[in-house]
Amino acid sequence: MGTPAAFDRVLATVPSAYSGITVCQGNFTLMTDDLPALIRRWGAQGKIFFVHFRDVAGDASRFIEVFHDEGPTDMLECMRAYHETGFDGPMRPDHVPALAGESNESYGYATLGRLFAVGYITGLRDATYGRPPARYGRHVDQDALR
Repeated sequence: MGTPAAFDRVLATVPSAYSGITVCQGNFTLMTDDLPALIRRWGAQGKIFFVHFRDVAGDASRFIEVFHDEGPTDMLECMRAYHETGFDGPMRPDHVPALAGESNESYGYATLGRLFAVGYITGLRDATYGRPPARYGRHVDQDALR
């Protein structure tokens, strides 16, 4: 399963509404030079069920996790591709680098790195999908503003 073509073959072998892909952007970035095009292809087929929104630098034999704003992938274009194809499933940062001061005991799952990632993803999502006030709004007690 080291190429997009291999995933295409799996989807074609057992055509079903229940057959889909977890798009781990880190993995697929190492398989293609145009991740947004791959997202658009599988998204148009309704085959993206879950997204690990992350980035890596390097190649398949040697790579490192990088912050969302420092890797080779156009993360905004990826988010646009998900939106254009109607993806509304779960998306998470998955692996993240550690920030200064973190022990990094659980490599790839550092708290501060994850907070950065969640904020970055939320910003891209809101800029791309829109930020519906009813969903994210909260009541602010006017007395608290005085």
